[in-house]
Amino acid sequence: MVTPRLYAIPASAAPIVAVFRRGPASWWQLARWHIGTGELERGAWFRGALYPRRCDVSPDGSLLYYVASKASRRPFLGRPGGHHTYSAVSKLPWLHVLAAWPEHGIWTRGLHFVARGQGCTPAPPAQGSLEPLRTRHGLAATPVIQYAVERRRGWREHASCPPRAAHDSWDEKRSVVLEKPQPDGRGKLILTDHGWRSNAPGIEGRQPSFRLELGGRAQELPDAAWADWSADGRLLMATHSGRLQLSRARSLDLHVVQDHDLAGDRPTPEPAPGWAQVW
Repeated sequence: MVTPRLYAIPASAAPIVAVFRRGPASWWQLARWHIGTGELERGAWFRGALYPRRCDVSPDGSLLYYVASKASRRPFLGRPGGHHTYSAVSKLPWLHVLAAWPEHGIWTRGLHFVARGQGCTPAPPAQGSLEPLRTRHGLAATPVIQYAVERRRGWREHASCPPRAAHDSWDEKRSVVLEKPQPDGRGKLILTDHGWRSNAPGIEGRQPSFRLELGGRAQELPDAAWADWSADGRLLMATHSGRLQLSRARSLDLHVVQDHDLAGDRPTPEPAPGWAQVW
């Protein structure tokens, strides 16, 4: 059995994590991980392509901005049937369009959530409305830089991170090294990128590795496909074996307190519930 590929985006002001699961083949699954209670709320199944590194989650964990590509025989966003690339806002963990824009290709960096009244004024959506969103959040254009999601969540360039080359307009060629201190300052995580490869078994051609430094010691996290800190200093991890784990990290001997296995999930697409279809 081929294990799924996992990526996650924590909400910045709530104990909620958006989880992207790829596989089998071109299927994607969305989930919302409530790390405060331990609940994993499974949501949409989508057949096509999602671009999680260009997505974002609202600070309260309720909304998702996403970039997607899919084939459709029917007209979509005012365009005839065919292959469509678009961006949209939905209610996590579903993909039902509340507002959507057609994109001209997969190179878009997309948008991200900011405080109400800040950011840019996006073009009017081709489907849906942005007015309910404006009362709670703003949207801003995401710059062309690798690991933009992580940088917005406190990751910073490590001293060993090479500078971006002047000719690298899409910031694709360098191997980025980032670090993020544990909230209480006791330790830190190191993310080491190994360069872009179109056939890499990661997310969007990138497969970073992670190292935990704590108490003057260091330990590689070989099963980590993604890792970050929770607001209270616990270690969040999505593994190459298809698991989500939350661990106490007071020493390098991690104590797992939440563990969800997504490896065995199989596509069961269904419409979004009523609450996710309206603002």
